[in-house]
Amino acid sequence: MNRKIVLIFTLLLLIGLWLSAAKKKPEWILNPYSRYPSEQYLCGVGMAKELNNAQNEALKNIAGFFETRVIAVTKSMEREKSSSSGYQTNSETSSSVKAIAEGTLKYTRIMETWQDPKTKTFYALAVMDKIAVQTIYRNEIDDCEEFIENCLTPNDDPLIHYAKILSAIDKLQQTQDAYTYYNALASDSGILLKPFHSLQELVELRNYAAGEIPLQIRVFGDSSGLLDASLKNVINQMGLLENDNSEYQIVATVNPEPYKSLGQQFFQPLRFNISFNYREKNLFSFVDKTEQGGFTIEEATSRGIRVLAQNIENKFRKDFYQFLFNLH
Repeated sequence: MNRKIVLIFTLLLLIGLWLSAAKKKPEWILNPYSRYPSEQYLCGVGMAKELNNAQNEALKNIAGFFETRVIAVTKSMEREKSSSSGYQTNSETSSSVKAIAEGTLKYTRIMETWQDPKTKTFYALAVMDKIAVQTIYRNEIDDCEEFIENCLTPNDDPLIHYAKILSAIDKLQQTQDAYTYYNALASDSGILLKPFHSLQELVELRNYAAGEIPLQIRVFGDSSGLLDASLKNVINQMGLLENDNSEYQIVATVNPEPYKSLGQQFFQPLRFNISFNYREKNLFSFVDKTEQGGFTIEEATSRGIRVLAQNIENKFRKDFYQFLFNLH
């Protein structure tokens, strides 16, 4: 009988110990860095009544901490650019912060979860390996630097030389977030990793290279001058200059096709061709079409011209850049 009582008592004691252990919160809830040292990891703890919500809260906590670091790093870099260039730069903080979730949370994992048996509250621990993520960004930065160096090698063809510098600028802009995120994950040493060639330096090189390929621009079929103005605006933004005696030419032509009528409305189809030529050789062609309506043919044509002018700023710009990127 005594033996039976001892067994029952022992069983109750074990059950009590198990329940007590089950109720005890894991150490990582109060101190997430107990298992993941802060020198290497970034941790966030979330809690909620639903497991999925607790996990999302943990991820948000990491994103919030990282957002603070990104803002601080971005503002520091902006101040340096302002002081070195002598003029105030526009804030880039909003664009950098906007990409934080994509830039960090894709490398973050939920490592632990626990539910309090008494309150039924869920807890989740999100962990990001800062060193591993920094390595990813550093590899991206190294690839960018190597790409830019290759683009800056001299070339006998001035158009290809100009196109390579455009590609270098594009590559640097694509890698800006990598620099920002790398620096945000770095220690608080205050030393920021900067591009070997700044964007300002590359733009100056682009403008110099553009001076070797001045363009002659001719637009036919548009008496309003809108297409000519839009085309020149795109070219000037690319650093290219105009010269009526240049062997490089951009020729644009608007051709109206037979109009249509529907009730009191006239619809005027327009076909727009742009060609980029060197001497007698066509290097690039762009074709656009539109059909706008109006109470008169003149009104329909005017609306069509405005649409084509807007497309120069968007579609033509994109296609022309892509042509140049593909040159090398």
